[in-house]
Amino acid sequence: MSAIDSHPPKNEQLLATLQQLVEPLAATLVGPSEVIVHDLSCLPNSIIAISGDVTGRTVGDPATDKLLHAAVAGRLETSIGYRTTSPTGKRLLSTTIILRDAEGAPAAALCINRDISEWERLQALATALAGAPTPALQEEADEEVFVRDVDELGALLLAQAVAAAPVPVEDMKKEHKVEVVRHLSARGFFLLRDAAEMAAQALRCSRFSIYNYLNELDGDEE
Repeated sequence: MSAIDSHPPKNEQLLATLQQLVEPLAATLVGPSEVIVHDLSCLPNSIIAISGDVTGRTVGDPATDKLLHAAVAGRLETSIGYRTTSPTGKRLLSTTIILRDAEGAPAAALCINRDISEWERLQALATALAGAPTPALQEEADEEVFVRDVDELGALLLAQAVAAAPVPVEDMKKEHKVEVVRHLSARGFFLLRDAAEMAAQALRCSRFSIYNYLNELDGDEE
């Protein structure tokens, strides 16, 4: 297990306890799996402990786009047994447990990812050998992307925001670019290092324009 030892004093005991649980929990899981602890005060680079290797991430790597979005939106909730896909295309069964501090604020996320692709193949083989009807297709995997550094996370969030716009970048007017910035802000993009510069390059404008768009959005909220 890898771990980072420096945490905000407020949640030091909780985080230290979770770090001690990572290896024992991973050892109890059958098949390829990983257990991860996120310090939610360190977003986006929030992974402080990990045991196992299913998504190729290590300590110091960022949260997924889904976890970051939920944190920024104030919608962090425990989610058990949802399906995702690993960076190599493996089918995963995932659980995210949100742990809160004494004041009820989200402090950490304990995440479990299990590679169930072999189990699904065995199930299909057993069904075929038994001559039973083909089972219904598994539900679609959640749209959650496991990234390994902030550059990859930034590129992902930018691609998602630009793809959601009604026109390509070369045809965008100011109102389109403001909406892209709104989309990015809502998903925690501007917590990333050099975020304004990355957005400016993607939207073909200046960094100061990005700051102006953010100020405009702040004024709208007020």
